[in-house]
Amino acid sequence: MPFVQSRGRGIYYERHGEGPAVLFCHGAGSNAATWWQQLPVFGQRHTCLTMDIRCFGRSVAPVEEFSLEGFVDDVLAILDREGIDRVTLVGQSLGGMIGLQLALRHPQRVAAFVGCDTSLAIDHPVLLEILGKRQITHKAVTIEQRSLGRWFLEHHPDKAALYAQINHFNPSAYAIPGEAWGRALGAILQPGRLVPMAALRDVRCPTLLLVGSEDPIVPVPVMQEVAALVPESELLVVDDAGHSTYFEKPEEFNRGVLDFIARRAVY
Repeated sequence: MPFVQSRGRGIYYERHGEGPAVLFCHGAGSNAATWWQQLPVFGQRHTCLTMDIRCFGRSVAPVEEFSLEGFVDDVLAILDREGIDRVTLVGQSLGGMIGLQLALRHPQRVAAFVGCDTSLAIDHPVLLEILGKRQITHKAVTIEQRSLGRWFLEHHPDKAALYAQINHFNPSAYAIPGEAWGRALGAILQPGRLVPMAALRDVRCPTLLLVGSEDPIVPVPVMQEVAALVPESELLVVDDAGHSTYFEKPEEFNRGVLDFIARRAVY
């Protein structure tokens, strides 16, 4: 169970497989365990890294250390520890925010970027309105109801239960007060911390934007706008998936992302 020291904390990560490196960064409702449907497939041709983002799972840290800047430093610490110069970062939701920051600030380390069902922490009025309303109206709703699509909940209640159990291993589910957690999530979306839409033109790595057709947080039309700004990016919409396409439709997700990496990633 490897940990790397970063900013005074032990950050948990795992390494699987061999080949060009892919780092999976989870969202705010998950941890490294959530990629169980990706690792056996991607590991056949890639070195796969998963991590518990700071304040999640086994990467124990006070909620005051919840920041995109710190998360990016944690990613770099893992890459340096493993001797990986360039990586494809696959980030879902919060993980996609980290991936965009890495692509903009450390482009030399990014072979490709896959942003999955993520608002990217960009300054877009539609995304900010949706996220603001959800913080108010979804406090009493379960994590699976907030994140998963209707099709998945109806057809895979067993996996929906597993999704919830994975989230329950996070301190936010049992140790961090809800108000403190809400403030931490909200802080990274404050004016001045958001990525301006114009900055998307500065992304130079091959980029895939992947979104579920039923994603309640990231509307497909917004991702179409983003794709039009990120140079030579691609957009993949997965039918009948909500905010966690990688978990809900793993076959389509794995096939699409592996194809993109094979065609576009520059190691």
